[in-house]
Amino acid sequence: MRKYLLLFVILVTFNSCNNADCALYATGPPITYIELVDSDTGENIFTSGTYQYSDIEVINDNNEPVTFDFINENDYNIIRFIPYTYSNSNTVFIKLDDTINIKVTFDIKKIETECYTNYYIENLVVENYPSELNVNTGLLIIKV
Repeated sequence: MRKYLLLFVILVTFNSCNNADCALYATGPPITYIELVDSDTGENIFTSGTYQYSDIEVINDNNEPVTFDFINENDYNIIRFIPYTYSNSNTVFIKLDDTINIKVTFDIKKIETECYTNYYIENLVVENYPSELNVNTGLLIIKV
């Protein structure tokens, strides 16, 4: 009987879920990368010097600031923002001055598994400027 009990304990031990492996699958918060280009020339408006990083304001539709970074590397100037997954707001406004106010709407897809919860941005729409999403890189290019 002891042999069967020992065998049962060993089998349960090796077949149990190992939560240490769960961290391997977590993707972190959803992130959106945006490049703003001149609609006439196609040139990045920060690389050209038309606008500066300090001109950027990103807020949601509740007028709350949205966390964002400005990536300036080798004349590759893009905005990276992380929408709040706990917020009811799925709209952000990227403001540069009194004339440029870009409205971006999106959905956040939540996927829950035994080990983790991941969030993904879907249905990214720019309502008041032409844009294109590069599905290979995830970069949203907005023409202002």
